[in-house]
Amino acid sequence: MSVSTLAKSPNPETHQRILTAAACVFARDGLQGATTREIAREADVHEVTLFRHFQTKENLLKAVLQRALNQQNEELATQPPFPPCDLRAGLMRHAILYENILNRNLSLIRTLIGEIHRHQDHETTVVRGILLPVREQLIVLLGTARSDGVIRDDVDLPIAADLLGAMIFTAVLRRSSPCPPDYSQDTYLKTCVDMFARGIEKTRGA
Repeated sequence: MSVSTLAKSPNPETHQRILTAAACVFARDGLQGATTREIAREADVHEVTLFRHFQTKENLLKAVLQRALNQQNEELATQPPFPPCDLRAGLMRHAILYENILNRNLSLIRTLIGEIHRHQDHETTVVRGILLPVREQLIVLLGTARSDGVIRDDVDLPIAADLLGAMIFTAVLRRSSPCPPDYSQDTYLKTCVDMFARGIEKTRGA
């Protein structure tokens, strides 16, 4: 079999192994510091194999980001409908989903945010591709709750979604810092959801 044939039909298992290794090395060493030699070593393949699959380091980074995006979209698509008229249950399910997505991609997201000024072409994938779909799902949830008469009509839905998202994102970042909080993840999420819901709910009888 010729090299050109191999290039057209890369081994799927090797392909995924290189992507997994690349995600780890990009997160650990940064986008600039990561080398194809180190990624190949991490994946236990020859560097020429890496180039056969992805041609360039830039293509490899794009593939890593696209895989993260695909995984998230699959997770969002398989989520069951939010419980009708149960705002807190819907918010808690959303908070857990968002936290899981952040935890799974946190190292890579932090690296990309730190170096985004040198890789602005990836901003769409990182911010709009990975973070905004979750925000949009929350806006839909809040819109449904408003239609059901659960939250106030004067609540700005995009701003509300950003506030809850920021609380969750900040907590995930802090738990990975040298000075993590002294309360549990579950307690934090329940408190966030309760405080957030109290701020947007309609007053009974209103």
